[in-house]
Amino acid sequence: MIKTIIFDLGGVLLDIDLPYCIHRVKELGVDIDALSAIPAPELAIDTKPAVMGEGMVASGMLHLYQVGGISTADFIKTIQRLCRPGISYEQVLVAWNTCCIDIPQRRLDNVLALRQRGYRICMLSNTNDAHWQDIKSRCFGGQDMVDKYFDNVFLSQEMQLAKPNDDIFLKVIEFLSVQPEECLFIDDSTVNVEAASHLGFHTIHADVSTTKNGKVIALPNVDWMDEIEEILTQNATSQS
Repeated sequence: MIKTIIFDLGGVLLDIDLPYCIHRVKELGVDIDALSAIPAPELAIDTKPAVMGEGMVASGMLHLYQVGGISTADFIKTIQRLCRPGISYEQVLVAWNTCCIDIPQRRLDNVLALRQRGYRICMLSNTNDAHWQDIKSRCFGGQDMVDKYFDNVFLSQEMQLAKPNDDIFLKVIEFLSVQPEECLFIDDSTVNVEAASHLGFHTIHADVSTTKNGKVIALPNVDWMDEIEEILTQNATSQS
């Protein structure tokens, strides 16, 4: 029986625009390829880099930041050194956070409704400190409001692990004392969904974007409640 529902953050609850963030960072004079190529400690041979969005993975220092291996100050200062002269730390930070758009209240209302029905509601996100501090303050209104919607929040930066690696999913179910088949996992990345499904999780691939005139645009009214209800109903029926 499904008892726990685990939501990804960016691309599932939070509308994001990674291409726009890249554009804004480039406007500061940064060569994105040079940034990605900045050396960082080698990944273990069986470790996959952190997925930042559908078809986008972190490399080098970007991955290191996603798993909490470098502070926000050091990360932003590293980007700042790649900028044209005169670009401030604050300008870099603002540009970096532009990928985080907003969380439609409708999605949060649905999350809360599921929690009030007795499901344990969790978040499992590949995120970094700068993004999380911005999202927590601007989109939730502080930690108290995060706690209103979620029983548990699991962040790659704090766990020093990242999706789609098995270890992060196994750590989550160990902490929650549940089995994978008791969990429904919702993510916008195909590889993350496949990784969770392989371990036995029920899954939903949340596609919140479409292409119009060659540009990827968000679909803020999508909330996957129909898909969630279908899986919950099917699971309850199969257990009866």
